[in-house]
Amino acid sequence: MNIGSLSALNPLASSRMGFQAATDLINDGAQTIAHQSVSAASSTGSAPSATSSNDLTGALVQENQGLYLAKANVKGIEIINKTLDSLFQAVA
Repeated sequence: MNIGSLSALNPLASSRMGFQAATDLINDGAQTIAHQSVSAASSTGSAPSATSSNDLTGALVQENQGLYLAKANVKGIEIINKTLDSLFQAVA
């Protein structure tokens, strides 16, 4: 029996992994934005290139994706919590 395959069936583990993926997306986007800010501050006053503008737009989109992914996984955890609460109340 492969224990790793069982985690895919566990809704709490799945939500936690999804939340971690969301956090990674947000962190990666923030790092890209911070890198662009440092690059812009150290430039010689020239206008930002189209590539850096696209990187910044992509990073902002990535952060929004991470935000919605995090919200979805938090909702999953809330559903698990309500389900377990109902189960415990039914048993008690």
